[in-house]
Amino acid sequence: MAGQRSCDAAITAGRLSKAVEFFEGAQLLEDEMHNAAGDLYIDAGIAASDVLCCVRLGVHSNTGNHSEAVALLKKADSGSERHLTTLLNVKNKAAYTHQDLTPAELKRIMRAAEHLVEAARRAVVGRG
Repeated sequence: MAGQRSCDAAITAGRLSKAVEFFEGAQLLEDEMHNAAGDLYIDAGIAASDVLCCVRLGVHSNTGNHSEAVALLKKADSGSERHLTTLLNVKNKAAYTHQDLTPAELKRIMRAAEHLVEAARRAVVGRG
């Protein structure tokens, strides 16, 4: 299907590895570099969303259309799409504007990313 990419074990493991790496990197930067940490939390959540879709649907989104990615995640793990939406709503601000993330925004996206990364870990473990 257009906008989707098939997953295999290597893709799933690679996306999970990146999700964890981005999340842990964000935690290291959080106190000193809010915007860099925020961008990494967003990337962690996106990668984790890909893992959930790979495990549950056998495909992940590879389109720049955020609404398609959110809809696909809803099919894979209903309820998690709200966390991805939280991340995507501040993606432009974190990465592409002159504005800094606020401490409240950073906390909100950290929690959203944490939910998605943990859900991805559980999904991979549960499938084995």
